[in-house]
Amino acid sequence: MSDTAIEDIYRRLNALTEDVTSLKIQAGTIGSTQVAVAQNLNLLIALAGELREFKATTNNDLTLLKTDVGQLKTDVSELKTNVNEILRILRDRNGGSGL
Repeated sequence: MSDTAIEDIYRRLNALTEDVTSLKIQAGTIGSTQVAVAQNLNLLIALAGELREFKATTNNDLTLLKTDVGQLKTDVSELKTNVNEILRILRDRNGGSGL
C-alpha cells in the first residue's frame, strides 16, 4: 500500500470517528429530551389529578357555603320577624305611642 492510500484510510477513519461521535451526542440529546418530556408529562398528569381534587373540594366547600348563607338568610329573616314582634308588643304596652 502506498502512503497516499494509507493517508486516505486514516482520513476516512477520522471522518467516520467524527460521525460516530456526532451521532453519540445526538443520541444523548434525544435521549435526554425524551426523559425530560416523560418527566414533564408525569408532572402534568400529577398536576391534573391535584387540580381535579382541588376542584372537587372547592365545589363541596362552595355548596356548603351556599347552604350556610341560605341558613343565615333564614335566621336573619326570623330575627327580623322577632324584632318586629317585640316592637309591636312594646307599642301595644305603651298605648301605640312607640317606645
